[in-house]
Amino acid sequence: MLHSDLRYPGRVEGWGVVQGNAPGWKFAGVFETLQEARTAAAYAGSNYEVRWGSYDPRDKAVVSGNSC
Repeated sequence: MLHSDLRYPGRVEGWGVVQGNAPGWKFAGVFETLQEARTAAAYAGSNYEVRWGSYDPRDKAVVSGNSC
């Protein structure tokens, strides 16, 4: 289960799988664990990376920190 992001109401925190750079990146999903995200990134393709961030499920917006 993803955890609520206390800084941003309505958002959840998790491991995102993205390609490219914000704001035009492609988003493949958000995951509770790093291992789940790494597996999804490997499945999504070689240009996808795992990043920790905050995700808004209403509009699918992602705010991310460092890549992993």
